Order: sequence, then structure tokens, then C-alpha cells
Amino acid sequence: MKPLLLLMFSFLLLQSCKTIMMKMYGIKNPGVENEQTIKKGALKYHLDTTNIVTTADQKVAADFSAYGIPNAAIYDRNRKYIEYRQTDTSCNAGLFQFIPDLNPANSYNKPDSTDLKGEWAKFRDLKGKALGEVEKADFYVLIYWAVWTGKLNKDHVKIWEDLAKNNKNCKVKVIKVNLDFQQYWGVKDREKVVVRMNDKKKKKKAA
Repeated sequence: MKPLLLLMFSFLLLQSCKTIMMKMYGIKNPGVENEQTIKKGALKYHLDTTNIVTTADQKVAADFSAYGIPNAAIYDRNRKYIEYRQTDTSCNAGLFQFIPDLNPANSYNKPDSTDLKGEWAKFRDLKGKALGEVEKADFYVLIYWAVWTGKLNKDHVKIWEDLAKNNKNCKVKVIKVNLDFQQYWGVKDREKVVVRMNDKKKKKKAA
């Protein structure tokens, strides 16, 4: 149950004034999504629907969600991870400047051996099928998002994607990694999600 709890409560900004924030940003409780509902959610905030991938299972989604949603990870042309944060406690606001400044001529902090090839194997298409090889680019921007995060997809995801596409210094490939619960996941994973959400609704009504 730990991965599920991590995924549901990973968006740390909601801990303060949670009810107000959820209403203001259109944030809802996570639900089970599929290809149609994910595309619908993306189009609602004018997101490109051609570069969306999903995670292979619940645990993978929880691992990425632990860092917060929305968020992003950046890789260079050799598919090595680039750290955009100046400190461990820095928020994702740095992406608004970091993405448009991406340039092959610049030097970047590459703190570990994480590479895109290893991460790529954890993703699937919207139907749950394995992905082909990612196309070559100077930089890769993986944006982690979810339908349930509402207007944050407009205020963050949409802007980051546009900044990457409008970068004139190099070719930037944007890949939006959807972290919603997937309908194609195994029956047990889906049942855990449904049970958890039903229990949450019952507790809310009883309160």
C-alpha cells in the first residue's frame, strides 16, 4: 500500500490550505485513467497529446511522484541526467528559466549515472505497450504530470512544454510522463486504487 499512498499524497504543496488549493486549481482525487481520459485531460489545458507516455506499473508511478507533481527531469544528448536544481531543497520554479536556456555549448551538473535509457524502459504508451527508441535530440525534457492536478497543467506543464519547443538554441524533445493510475495496469493494482478511493469517499461523507 505504500506506493499507492506515496502517489496519492506526493503533491506536497497541498498540505497547507488543502481544500482551498484544490478548489482554486481544479485538483481532484486521483482516479483510474485510460487513453481517452488522459487525452481529454491534456486537451483541456491545450497540451500536446502526441508525446504522452505512461508508467509501466503503480510502483514506477509512485517512485516518480515522490518528487512532486508536476515536475521534470532533463537529459543531455548522451542521455545523461542533468540536475536543474541549485540545492536539494529547490522547487521546480527553476525550470521556467532553465529550459529556455538549454544550450549544447553550456556545461551542466551531472551528479550521477542515471540515464534516459534506463528510465525509458519504465514507460509505456497510452495503451500499455512497450515504447520504441526515442528520437535523437540535443536535450530531453521529461515532464511528470497527472490529469488530477488540474490547472497546474496549464500553469506549469503547458508553459514548460512551450518553453522547450520554442528554444532556438537546440533541439529539445519533450516527453510528458503521465503519472495517473492506468486502466491497463494489472487487476490487483486497479482494485487497490478503487478500494482506496472508495474508503476515502466514505470517510469524507462520515466526517
